[in-house]
Amino acid sequence: MADLKLRRLSGKEADGEREVLADVYEEAYAEKLDGAFRSRPAFLDRLSAYVQRPGFELVASEDGSALVGYVFGFAIAPAGSWWGGFRGELPEEVRRLTGQGKVFAISELMVRPAWRRRGIARLLHDRLIASRAEELGTILVDPKNIPARSAYYAWGWEKLGDIQPFDNSPVFESLVKRI
Repeated sequence: MADLKLRRLSGKEADGEREVLADVYEEAYAEKLDGAFRSRPAFLDRLSAYVQRPGFELVASEDGSALVGYVFGFAIAPAGSWWGGFRGELPEEVRRLTGQGKVFAISELMVRPAWRRRGIARLLHDRLIASRAEELGTILVDPKNIPARSAYYAWGWEKLGDIQPFDNSPVFESLVKRI
């Protein structure tokens, strides 16, 4: 891991590298691509929207010129629809912090398969949230993705509830953490 370099990208910079980001997405999710929600075109559509959100930030890990992995997220808009699709009653504190613009959503965290199990995901995760001014973080995880789910719980995330953010998406676990 000594040769890895971390680089921060703004929304505009990330948009300029969209095809490389999509290449990593396809490789990281190769066994889960479904041609619908989990597809290159769907990822690129979501990325186009995400990079324009206020507070968007991406942290990339590189080995020389090769992109190894990345994490990105953005501040949840106080009047936005982030919690649409949440199942059950959203806790008042989460509602209040969202309304105050104090919630940061990690949207994607991925590492190329050949680079996994080296602590890179944790490094990316920690570097991204360390720079944030928000009070609460949220991340969605597929409950069937046992390695990711286990990592998030080990890193201090707690389950808030279940959410289906898009009509064609799976039902995810919505996790939260003080940041």
